[in-house]
Amino acid sequence: MHDQSAEIIFLKKPLPHPLESASIEMKKACRATKRYPSSQELFTRWPNLREASLRLTSLLTLYWPDHRKDGESLLVNCLNAGFAEAEKSISRDNNDLTEQKAFITRVSAELVQCLGLTLMIKRSGLWTIYDPSIEGYLDEIVKSTTSEELTWVKEPHSAFSSAQSELLCASRVFTMNELKLAGLLE
Repeated sequence: MHDQSAEIIFLKKPLPHPLESASIEMKKACRATKRYPSSQELFTRWPNLREASLRLTSLLTLYWPDHRKDGESLLVNCLNAGFAEAEKSISRDNNDLTEQKAFITRVSAELVQCLGLTLMIKRSGLWTIYDPSIEGYLDEIVKSTTSEELTWVKEPHSAFSSAQSELLCASRVFTMNELKLAGLLE
């Protein structure tokens, strides 16, 4: 059992708004950033960043809360920060690689915040702690027939304070080459 007073979000199936495909969910998130036109320009220039953002969308979904900002989606905040940083970098020196690096670095720095909460999943009547390094993406978990309920609690994941936590999270979204470009891999 978990402490309901520490809950941030509680999801019980069936969801009031079922998850759609990652591309539709990503479009919703990009619109929520209020940077939709710049997101589409970035994704047109860099299809690899579109693919990474689709993985990010599958990993978090719009449901994952941002523990730093009450009622906000971590997915929207990750994308918004990435788009803002990419826009700044391209206006500074108009370098395509710098734009990619800025997006990857900023999204990775925001994504680690998913460890600021603990996701609990109820399956077959038993609560288990979600392990981001080995379990599936949240969209798969939400759509799974075995997941009955999900709740995020105000307890940081044990990996949150680890020096490698940013790389751990980013590797679920970005390729090794992208991580190397951003300086996250030596």
